[in-house]
This record gives sequence, structure tokens and C-alpha cells, in this order.
Amino acid sequence: MLPLKLSEIANLVGGTLVGDTDPLLTGVSGLAEANENELSFLGLGKPASEANKSAAGGLFVATTIAVDKPCIQVEDPYRAFAMVLAGMDIEIDRIFPPGVHSTAVVDDTADVSGATAIGPYCVVGAGTILGAGTRLASHVIIGCDVVMGNDCVIYPQVVIREGCRLGDRVIVHASAVIGSDGFGYLPGAAGMQKVSQVGIVEVGDDVEFGAGVTVDRATAGRTVIGAGCKIDNQVQIAHNVQMGHHCALSAQVGIAGSCVVGDGVVFGGQVGVGDHLTIGSGTKLGGQSGVTANLAPGSRVFGTPAQDVKESFRTTAATRRLPQLQATVRELHNMVAQLEDRLAAVEGQMPPTNNATNNDQEN
Repeated sequence: MLPLKLSEIANLVGGTLVGDTDPLLTGVSGLAEANENELSFLGLGKPASEANKSAAGGLFVATTIAVDKPCIQVEDPYRAFAMVLAGMDIEIDRIFPPGVHSTAVVDDTADVSGATAIGPYCVVGAGTILGAGTRLASHVIIGCDVVMGNDCVIYPQVVIREGCRLGDRVIVHASAVIGSDGFGYLPGAAGMQKVSQVGIVEVGDDVEFGAGVTVDRATAGRTVIGAGCKIDNQVQIAHNVQMGHHCALSAQVGIAGSCVVGDGVVFGGQVGVGDHLTIGSGTKLGGQSGVTANLAPGSRVFGTPAQDVKESFRTTAATRRLPQLQATVRELHNMVAQLEDRLAAVEGQMPPTNNATNNDQEN
């Protein structure tokens, strides 16, 4: 997209140009690193002083912000910046040279006629179908009987195991494994007996998997990842999980087997979910939450075990006061012990009571 004048960028994103100059911008950068030839943005809620300190030649800012440099006022600066970034993607043909590389191994029964690129040392198994416009980078392994939709993008060293189904426009980043065996074993006298995993993974349209993601095939039936889900690096999704549409999973999330996840669920980093649980649609889970029970739709949880976020914060705050509370209890304990000693000393010095005297006289 770039180079462009700031006025041209304003027209592209539907923003309002503000300032006396119209610089030509050749690149993009973060606010602190940008130079006079680069475009940046001031995030919502950030003070104008941060923008004024930047050397950026032009900025996206909110409609309520005024800065001392050329800018484009928009409702959402980051979204406008993302529109510019989308036009600056590296030329895809450089990453995925068109055609089938001479070192690729494609089974005679596979249908790859619609694929745009199959890179060096790829393997495509028997009966597999690649949709129109699909691209495989180098060292991708596609098992037998896989069906992949149109315009999928598969980065280096990805493995997609036999029988799996991918929708249109699925993106899989490097070293992810889709369809690995589920973790199924039966303990017995002779040790752990493997339970065969004969199901598949089914992925909806517009799903993106980060690097190193692993999604296990079902023991029987399907592990399902719904359309529009975005899954960060190093996430593990176990066998027979049923995930709804447009969920977002941050890095290192782990979901155990046979869980049901509703639509639009958001997972913070390192969330762990126990097996056979249901997480209702619209739930938000704070980072490092440990889920041990079903969650109703729209829940907001945090902590281990995961609980309502407000209650969790109250518990966390109370926990931080424990050292002070412990010191107070110790001080009170010492005070009580001193009072008991004084009481015992006083009681030892007291004369006999009237009752005791009367008893002595009667005897």
C-alpha cells in the first residue's frame, strides 16, 4: 500500500485529515520507534502527550484527540492502522512460489489440481483433496483422505493427519499438528493399554491456528473447531472437544477431552480446563484460570479454581493480607497468654471465698 500521502490514507480509511502538511509516508511503526517517514497510531484512552513525543510523520488518533502533528482522526485508531497493515502483507508468491515443487511427493490419487502452491519436500497422501487457491509451504505433511477447503494457507512443517476436514480460508502456522492421537489409555495389570483414536478433526471456515498448536483427533466421531476461531501459539485441544464459533484462545491454553465450549468464548493465557466440562457462550476466562466445574453462559471468571472475577479479586486481596493477619493473630495470642498468667497470679493471691469459709465452719 505505501508509500502514500497522509491525505490518501485518510481517504482509504474514511478518516479526517488534520494539520497543515500532507507528508508522504513510506512505512509503519510503533509510536515510540516511528520516524518522520512512518505512520503510527495513538491507542484509545492514551493521552495526547504520548503522540506529541513521537517522531512519527503521521498518526491515527481518536476523533476527540488533538495533537501537534499531522494526523487522521478516526473512531478506532488501531482498527484503521490494521487496515493499512493489511495492505502491506509480504507478497504471498514470495512465500509460496506457485506450482508443485519438484521435491514434493503427491500421491497419484490426491486431487491437488486447485492448489496454488505445494512447496519443497511436502507430502500429500492418498485420496486427499486440496481446495482452490490453497497453498502449502515447505515440509508440510498432509495425510491420506484429508479434505481442505479453498484459499487455505499452511506454513512450514505443519502436519495434518489422515481424515481431517478443514474449511475455507483456514490458516495454520508453523509446526502445528492437526489430528494427532487423543490421549486415551486404559490402566490395567499390565500397564497402560492404548485406546485407538479413530475419529477426525473438523475445522470450520476462517479459523487460524498459531505456531505449535496441537488439536487431537476424536477417539470416535469428531473434534470440532467452529468457524472464525482464533487460536494462539502453543495451545492444546484434546480429543472430542466441541468448540463453537468465534472463540479466542491465548497462548498455552489447555482444554481437556470431551469439553463443550460455546460461541464467542475468550480464554486468557495459560487457562486450563478439566475434562468433560461445559463452558457457556460468551464466557471470559482470565489468564491462568483453572476451570474445574461447568460455567454458565456469560460468566466472567478468574483464579484456580475459577470463580466469579469479583469474588476472585476479593479472595486475592484477602490472601495478600494474610501475613499482616498472621502477625495480628500472633500478637493477640501473646496478649491472651499474658492476661492468663496475670489472672492466674491474682487468683493465687486471693483469700478464700465466703462459700469456702462457710464450708470450713460447717465441717
